[in-house]
Amino acid sequence: MTTAFEGFEGAVCSAVPLATATWLHVGGPAEHFVEPRSLEELAALAARSVRAGIPMRVLGGGSNLLVSDRGVSGAVFRLSQMRTIEQSGDRLLCDAGAPLPAVLRQAARWGLAGLEPLSGIPGTIGGAVAMNAGGKHGSIASVLRSVTTLTRRGSLRTRTPAQLGLRYRHSNLQGEVVVRAELELVRKDPDEIRRASRALLAEKAKTQPLGAWSAGCVFKNPGGMTAGELIDGAGLKGKRVGHAVVSGRHANFIINEGGASADDVRALINKIRTKVRKMFGVELELEIEVWN
Repeated sequence: MTTAFEGFEGAVCSAVPLATATWLHVGGPAEHFVEPRSLEELAALAARSVRAGIPMRVLGGGSNLLVSDRGVSGAVFRLSQMRTIEQSGDRLLCDAGAPLPAVLRQAARWGLAGLEPLSGIPGTIGGAVAMNAGGKHGSIASVLRSVTTLTRRGSLRTRTPAQLGLRYRHSNLQGEVVVRAELELVRKDPDEIRRASRALLAEKAKTQPLGAWSAGCVFKNPGGMTAGELIDGAGLKGKRVGHAVVSGRHANFIINEGGASADDVRALINKIRTKVRKMFGVELELEIEVWN
């Protein structure tokens, strides 16, 4: 371990394979894998990284991520130890590492509605904010009231959704790390909330390969036809490279059948883009994040 992290051995490991931390189950090692146990430790470790010139990346739940087979240099921060969920009236205060499904369950217990459109989406609150996670029924932006971020200089900053520039699968964090989010919800009967969530989850289960190893939707919807419709229309369902295959249930999902490499997935992505461009004149834009 580099001396930059001396004294934080309990929070920093070297050469951790990222395949174990992503939903696609592919990817090489992180040079430094950092799991801060508190906000203070996060700030200290981030400051150490900046001073030492070590590049920083933040890993959420690993659900929309493709990591190179060769791994990544620098420090990969995962906030899995920072996962507190608190209630304040009709609002939830969530640490960035809180798993999104756990937040939905807790909100239902407290009779707080508004997060149901996020049912079936994996990952963490921090990751959900960073990519404005959502689906056809809505996104996290609709209930987000404020976000606390850690700047590269190590100071905390509170930002509104407008300041984050939230739009379709995008935020403008400018290198800042989400550490906490405040969500404004509405009071409803807990059973009614659970029924709505189960209905949306059942709807997704009919059309998406929820139990498979995947990174969720690979491409953003370009407008008009969805990315899935374009890929299906190009006859690419079932198309494979190695052990990576286009899902037969939803064409915007690439499945790792077991043993797929990141290079397999990338090659399949390129084949999809090329075929859709030739047939429809549409340039598909990635929704997943790629780490090289």
